Amino acid sequence: MGTLGRIRSVAVATGLSVALAAGLSVGLAGLAAPAQAATTTVTLTGPSSARPGVSTKLTVTWKVGGKAHAGTVAVQQRVSGVWYALGTVKTSTAGTGTISVKPKATAVFRAKTSSGVYSATKTLTITTAAPSSFTAKGSGFGHGVGMPQYGAYQLGLKGHSSTTILKTYYKDTTPKTVTTPQNIAVQVWGPEPYGYAAGKYSDTATSTSVHVDAGTWRLRSSKNTTLYEGKAPITVTIGVSGTKVTASFPVKSGTKTVTKKYTDSTLRIHWSGTTYYKSTSTKAVATVKGAQGSYRNGRLTISNIGGHPNVVNDLRLNTEYLYGIAEMPSSWGAGKGVHALAAQAIVARSYALTKLGSTNAKCRCNVVDDVRDQNFTGWKKQNEGTNGYYGKLWVAAVKATLTSTTKAKALTYGGKVVATHYYSSSGGRTANSQDVWSAKVPYEQSVADSWSLTAPGNSYRSWTRTVSQATAKKVFGLPDVKSISVSAKYSSGQMKTLTATSTAGKKASVTGKADTLRGKFGFPAAWVSSFTAS
Repeated sequence: MGTLGRIRSVAVATGLSVALAAGLSVGLAGLAAPAQAATTTVTLTGPSSARPGVSTKLTVTWKVGGKAHAGTVAVQQRVSGVWYALGTVKTSTAGTGTISVKPKATAVFRAKTSSGVYSATKTLTITTAAPSSFTAKGSGFGHGVGMPQYGAYQLGLKGHSSTTILKTYYKDTTPKTVTTPQNIAVQVWGPEPYGYAAGKYSDTATSTSVHVDAGTWRLRSSKNTTLYEGKAPITVTIGVSGTKVTASFPVKSGTKTVTKKYTDSTLRIHWSGTTYYKSTSTKAVATVKGAQGSYRNGRLTISNIGGHPNVVNDLRLNTEYLYGIAEMPSSWGAGKGVHALAAQAIVARSYALTKLGSTNAKCRCNVVDDVRDQNFTGWKKQNEGTNGYYGKLWVAAVKATLTSTTKAKALTYGGKVVATHYYSSSGGRTANSQDVWSAKVPYEQSVADSWSLTAPGNSYRSWTRTVSQATAKKVFGLPDVKSISVSAKYSSGQMKTLTATSTAGKKASVTGKADTLRGKFGFPAAWVSSFTAS
């Protein structure tokens, strides 16, 4: 083979250009030899196998007299029986250095010091077998529709008001004061009202318990008569009997303790320091076993739905409910981030208002306390931090958005209060609602969002996730998957179509709504830029 042919062979085997391969084939005569008073050793190490054309690091280790040596070492590759210079590596004072290679076929390498000492050969086997997994690279967290909370935070830090934040992310909307209902009913424990699999979010047990920590408490009947009143702390066991609900608890009778039990179609538990019971007395807190929150405000209404207890916290919408919404870090309120908190309070209220038209018979509530609606943890949020420091920041932000218990700011579009969606952070641009779900919502259309990517503390500005071979085969319906590419994206940059190729060369594509695709892989978000074979 002639010189030009050999250079071309180097280019093909290494992935280098012909010109670069020619340049790297220069001899090593010009390299200065180090002073050596002892044996010189050089080794070349790295993975034993790699994917075709995938960058793989090889490590050179140079020692003189058993000690690390800094200098320049040539790395060579054998092509058709002839060794060609691939590049040089400068070893550090630790005696090591690396070089990246991208062979498309199995290749053999060696290292050579300037004194003419060679390493043992290193074979890098190129395999075309399906990889065991893939690494997906992405950005953002959440569905992508509406307001990204980190984006709102950064806008607030830059001095923008809650109104500007909301109008940035919700097109043609207007935040304004509206008249609202006074109360809201929040399911905090009970059966599934929205059609999700039983137990995914809901509670499937036939009993739970309510604990009141201090002050006094009372149990009320379906006719609003007091069945029992006593001192706390107390733990009340809640169960079911036929179509009714039961409440039982221990009571001291002289020197003995007896159990009292009441049965009714509806039972209500009140505790002191609330708008329902002894408002100026000791401020007690109620908890429900298995619920995510604790409850300083309101009352608990307990009923039987399908043979399961159903526990609802009845409380004031604009104050007590909003004080317990746990969707944004309260700590952001310590400075200009308070504008983001105010924006969050407004959209949370707006969402809730759209759910107050009627009571959902499947939970006898307006909303539930988790991501199916909005995360509500009650007193846990309101009292967050040492002596409630952070909770007070959140409460102050909520108060800044209201006039009274029935007048407060909400987001409107065309003069009507609208349901508003929000999430943690985008991948640089928000999504069109119709690209994520199905319906086109005019005020939830894609807008640029550099704010999320520059917000302090956003650990999801970039991320990686592992996709197993088993998952890839299931998603694409192929016997095996060699590679995956993002072949089409929505205007938001979220993935729209993914294409996989099997080891036999067969291709299969999956196209879907952005949220459906991210769900197939369990990704934090649908802003996925690449899949790399592991």
